[in-house]
Amino acid sequence: MKVVKKSLLVGMTVTALLGLTACGGSKSKESKDGGVKIRLLTRMAGTSPQVKIYKDVIEQFEKDYPDAEVIDESQGDEGSYNNKLKTSRASGDLPNIFRVQGVANLGEYIDNNLVMNMDETLKADKEWADGFTEGALNYYQVPGYDGTYAIPMESGLIGMYYNEKLFKEAGISEFPETWSQFTDAIKKLNAKGIVPMSMGAKAAYKAGHLHNSIFYHWLGTEAAKDLGTGKLKWTDPDVVKTIEYVKELADLKAWDKNAAGIDDNVALTSFLDGETAMILTGPWDGDGFMDKEKTEYTDSIKLAKFPYFEEKPEFKNNDMQVVSPYMVNGKLEGKDKDYTIELLKRLTSKDVAKRYAEEANFIVPRTDMEIDKDKVSPLFLRNLELSGTSDHLAVDVFDYDKVQSMQDRTRNSLVGVLTGNSPEQAAKEIQAERDKNAK
Repeated sequence: MKVVKKSLLVGMTVTALLGLTACGGSKSKESKDGGVKIRLLTRMAGTSPQVKIYKDVIEQFEKDYPDAEVIDESQGDEGSYNNKLKTSRASGDLPNIFRVQGVANLGEYIDNNLVMNMDETLKADKEWADGFTEGALNYYQVPGYDGTYAIPMESGLIGMYYNEKLFKEAGISEFPETWSQFTDAIKKLNAKGIVPMSMGAKAAYKAGHLHNSIFYHWLGTEAAKDLGTGKLKWTDPDVVKTIEYVKELADLKAWDKNAAGIDDNVALTSFLDGETAMILTGPWDGDGFMDKEKTEYTDSIKLAKFPYFEEKPEFKNNDMQVVSPYMVNGKLEGKDKDYTIELLKRLTSKDVAKRYAEEANFIVPRTDMEIDKDKVSPLFLRNLELSGTSDHLAVDVFDYDKVQSMQDRTRNSLVGVLTGNSPEQAAKEIQAERDKNAK
């Protein structure tokens, strides 16, 4: 059996249990039989393989702790989830474990002790804590606060999937590591009549993902935090420069001239059909790239990290990733707190992470598990490997900004660059939105 050491999942061994000592004077939420209730509100709902694993962990936990009752209120639909979280918070009855996507508004939770600082828990169990990738934990270190305010339970690199066969036809022997090599490869692909990249910017998030990848390699993920707090402005020269790089690609004809009106599924099909040489996307598309019924290029599709800038080597491993959290209610005490943390560790353990990887192609940011190579696809393993090299990661640049309208404004202005607007104009539009709405 071929085995590879690495991964991206969160956890400790499922069997380990550290002391569960109740704090003096604390009160536990008791179930009908006098035990402890643990309420969960996550997005783990439905019938997918990863949900089955999640439910298996809960079932085993309840067997091991007969005095514990796990009440799972998870919602798969994003709107239903957000409404339930909003109602729970308004009523002062947050679940034991929940999630707030992004970090822009976490300060309000921290100020009101609604979310637990996990540093103490991480320090108390080094074996569990040291298994996490550094970048995933760094993401939940909120500007203006000391501590780590979530445990990452899912991640995955937003990277460049490319068709090796088309690259070779254009005389490119390997995927470019640096920006100058990248632009040179685009020129070579165009010279051979091959469209370099699929870009379906009718779904504006695609233009956003491209800019995010450029931004983090030019200014680093910490600069996104500075944008969110107002320390940096979109109109600052270095920030405008990141938009200029989007314009540079457009001017190089890196994608179809009608990209702004192309649906993202159409762009994906173009890549699968071998009409384009690259696509920037996440691990959710990986299975399709390995499906012989969807593409004849299953043996030719590879994955690489987005190119970095030669003059900014310090940001080489500042990457865009998807990342999702488990957060713990900051008001828990006694058995409520102890049992909740134990369940959290089990849900994010290296053994459970291994199951997630091998049975569900689901990546949790850990580096300490062994994956059976025969049970996962080469592209999944590659994403796992590359994700583990991110010493800093972030999702969207606007993720740190409390102004909710920044998501649409940022993405729409970037799409405008694809249709001929200047980077300076885009930067002014985005900054004006922030100035108008920031408190």
